[in-house]
Amino acid sequence: MDNKLFVTIITVALVIAGVSTAAFMYDAGDGNTDDEGKYNIIARVNSQGSGFYIGKDVYTNLIDGIPARNGVAFFESDYTVSPSNAAAWDKLVFGTPGTSSIQHTQVAELAKTMDLKFELYTDGMTKVSGTLYYDSGINTAEKAKATTTSIDGGIIWEPQFQLIVGDSSSKFTTLALTNQVFPGHTCCVIAGNTKFMSNNELATEKFLAGYVKAVNDVRVLATNPTAEFLDCVKDNVTGLSNETDIKNALANITYLYDDDGAVLNTGNLDLLEEDIAGLVKSLQEIGALKYNISNPELFAEEFVTQTYLKKAIAGDLENKNCGNIKVAVIGGDIHQIAIHWAIEKNYFDGVTVTTVPQNNGAGVATALQNGEVTFGFLGAPPATITTINFGYISA
Repeated sequence: MDNKLFVTIITVALVIAGVSTAAFMYDAGDGNTDDEGKYNIIARVNSQGSGFYIGKDVYTNLIDGIPARNGVAFFESDYTVSPSNAAAWDKLVFGTPGTSSIQHTQVAELAKTMDLKFELYTDGMTKVSGTLYYDSGINTAEKAKATTTSIDGGIIWEPQFQLIVGDSSSKFTTLALTNQVFPGHTCCVIAGNTKFMSNNELATEKFLAGYVKAVNDVRVLATNPTAEFLDCVKDNVTGLSNETDIKNALANITYLYDDDGAVLNTGNLDLLEEDIAGLVKSLQEIGALKYNISNPELFAEEFVTQTYLKKAIAGDLENKNCGNIKVAVIGGDIHQIAIHWAIEKNYFDGVTVTTVPQNNGAGVATALQNGEVTFGFLGAPPATITTINFGYISA
């Protein structure tokens, strides 16, 4: 099932031990087009591109070059963790940019691996041993560095990470890059409104073709940025004006649209499907999903649609004007700079693209659901969580 477009889901919910289990899978081939609010993932945006930061007064020494606390390093030398690392994290408060973000999910996974509870922290509460706490409202460098913020460290996307650790006056320093801890992980993806794409295949392919062209540029410009590209970054990425910070942020991101990177450019998204299946399992383990997905692989196969990207890369698209497209993006996110570069360079042949900024991935998902936009750039976790918890797809 390649062109996997959503249709109406008929869901029978059974309550078993307090967990809702979707009993039926929608039929993707029944011809039903009642799919308002539903969306498919149609391309990658990037992998990696976030970082862990730690208070300079929180860790006491280095072990094999890695900050340590209570005589224990936060990570092993290969940046894995186990229960033996728990003492370094115990009773700390880590900032995350939202409970549906991939960064929050990653910290939750680390806590689980170390046999630590992962719980919300509120000011003044008594901390209990065996627990890593979180504050999920830390989505900017300003919030992380604010004197009123009672976090010991955190995780955040670029360029906010560089704005935290690149500031010599900051109380935080680098703990690790997500590239080191979760190498090659799926980060942002492009999702498209299912009904629109079904009715406007050419517009969808033209949109993706322009984006692919921009990503190919950005892969080169990230390592050797021109003045024009630096200006594009400064104009579209909140708070980022220092050239050193820009280059450091770009170096921490791998820009993608398919699985193959700059090697084959086939439009293949099989590895993305595997990543989404693995993400579903992780989200279930940390209790982020309303419904149980019994077959994560089938879910991923239905959720990720490869046809449009493959046709966009193959080229030879009909010379036809396809109108206007609105795209939701996370405001000020350098992960998504290629969409802004594509607009600036007029790479969208036959479609007029405008962006609609949102605060986070959950906001992008909402804009897709309510029909405010046709396409959206967002993290894989909020895309997946919203689709499952609203019952748009079950397996």
